[in-house]
Amino acid sequence: MAQPENPGPAAARRAYHHGNLHQALLDAAASLVAERGPEGFSMLDAAKACGVSASAPYKHFADKAALLAELAALGGQKLHQRMAAAWDSGRPEPPKAFLRLGHAYLAFAREEPGYYLALFRPGAAPATPPDPATSPLGQALAAFGVAGGAAGTLALQIWALSHGLASLERSGQLPMPAEALIDSGVARLLRGLAAEKS
Repeated sequence: MAQPENPGPAAARRAYHHGNLHQALLDAAASLVAERGPEGFSMLDAAKACGVSASAPYKHFADKAALLAELAALGGQKLHQRMAAAWDSGRPEPPKAFLRLGHAYLAFAREEPGYYLALFRPGAAPATPPDPATSPLGQALAAFGVAGGAAGTLALQIWALSHGLASLERSGQLPMPAEALIDSGVARLLRGLAAEKS
């Protein structure tokens, strides 16, 4: 049976003088999740990535589930920030800003895969659906006169479309560019909304 690795005094010193180990562990976990998936790494892997002892991460996180939960919470915040920046209060005009929302979602999945995969990992607490009253998507729908229960249902449908395209693209199963499908889907949606109001 293999003996556990001894981190040695140098690693112990790094653990003690690490600075912001909490954030370093989150950064390491994001990289490991992007590379191996949420279930493909251990707390020991995260410790090694940070150059600290095997026990050091447990001073910041009770276990891997707690580390992934915080990573997912941060992912949710990052995604919200990207969507809010994309919407930009509907400037210069709501239809163009609406298109940017879908592109921002796809970009987040591509550029922050560790956070994206942690946020939507199997067995995680369900992600919070877009709030029609406060989310950038809800604000976008309100700009087109959609509110209340209809906005909630439509927001879920748009989220499902965006998430499905991002996931299919990640798995290499999308036969055409995701942006083209987002753009055509949003264009049809906006035409449908205009037809309902006329």
